[in-house]
Amino acid sequence: MDTHQSRTHRSMTARLTWWIVCVVVALSVIAGAASFAAAYHEANRLQDGHLGEIGALIDAKKLVLDANAVAWQGSRDSDVRLVIARLGHPSEGENAATPIIVPATLPDGLHNLEAHGKRWRVDVRTLHSGDRIAVAELSMIRDEIARDGAMRTLLPMLALTPVLVALVVFLVRRMLLPVRRLASVVDLQDDATLDALSDKDIPNELLPFVTSINRLIGRLKEAMTQQRRFIADAAHELRSPLAALSLQAEHLSAADTAVVARERLVSFHAAIRRTARLVEQLLALARSQHGSSMKPSVISLRELATDVVIQSVNLAQDKHVDLGLDRVDDVDVIADAPALAVVLRNLVDNAVRYTPQGGRVDVSVTLSGRELLLEVKDSGPGIPDDELSRVLEPFYRIPGTRTMGSGLGLSIVSETARRSGARFVLQNTDAGLRACYAQPLSEQSSEIV
Repeated sequence: MDTHQSRTHRSMTARLTWWIVCVVVALSVIAGAASFAAAYHEANRLQDGHLGEIGALIDAKKLVLDANAVAWQGSRDSDVRLVIARLGHPSEGENAATPIIVPATLPDGLHNLEAHGKRWRVDVRTLHSGDRIAVAELSMIRDEIARDGAMRTLLPMLALTPVLVALVVFLVRRMLLPVRRLASVVDLQDDATLDALSDKDIPNELLPFVTSINRLIGRLKEAMTQQRRFIADAAHELRSPLAALSLQAEHLSAADTAVVARERLVSFHAAIRRTARLVEQLLALARSQHGSSMKPSVISLRELATDVVIQSVNLAQDKHVDLGLDRVDDVDVIADAPALAVVLRNLVDNAVRYTPQGGRVDVSVTLSGRELLLEVKDSGPGIPDDELSRVLEPFYRIPGTRTMGSGLGLSIVSETARRSGARFVLQNTDAGLRACYAQPLSEQSSEIV
């Protein structure tokens, strides 16, 4: 497991350096081998030319061959290195001193012969006088000279390869230095010093990356600002009901008769319900801001609408509001059931709370094409057009509103729509306010019962 993680997190500098070094070394080996082979071949060709030049000098009588065979020894050893012999004129004494006997039947040209366990390079030539001569050189000496010459051409390349590898390593690290600097700058960022990255001295290849990071930083700053504001607003909203609960608890404990205690207990229970409702909405808003973690499941639209209406019927009866179902499709859909329930419950609760006594609230849950529509219409006063966008902000309430509430219901619906890709529309009508939540569904998400 550790080996796999190490291989996965290998640095880009190391990988890039490794590949370039491998390519450089491979090319150096190939180029060195080709250079060595070419120099070796050229050295042998030059030595073949020397054999031919010796024969040409004899043919031109610049060199006089006054014996049938002549042998030359090296200056550092006693081995015979060069032999010049007339073909077809053997001499026993000379043959005994000569380490190679060239057959007279060999045609003119260059040949490789072996004598006494040693290889020789032989050039056979017919002179103008009609005599035939052979100039032979020990192949071992030739090969040694050729190897020495080839190595002299190879040594500079072998010496240059380590320098080139070191230069590649230095340049790669130098070129990737802005990446390490950028990483160190990002590493030093925290929630208190979250600033956009500077694009100064940033290579063009890294500019899109820096731009994307800056956009992410902007979104993070906005999210943290909203989170701080949400915490501050939540603390402010909870302070009043908690203080009221504390005061009512003191009044309840101070009741001197059972009747007074019962009346104060009813008010205490109502305050607890309002506080519980506020906490529930705060939790729902927090979940909607972080996205739903529920998996889609099969849900009946009729059961969804009926359950929500039943939960709000007591509040509607207390205000003498006519709450009922207008249109509901008898359809099962595959969707995020808890999220839809929260959305519809907040829409209905908001409509009932802000509809005057004796008003009307109609709930519709239908399918329109590939969209699920949750629609709530009320006969309330509506919302001023310039406030339609502001009422979606957490804890915002229209100035002058006397109805009990926290200003979270529509915010929860709006945030859920944003996270799930749905559409949420608030619209004033002649009869009141229309709130419509449209949730897109997949192709296989519904089945008519």
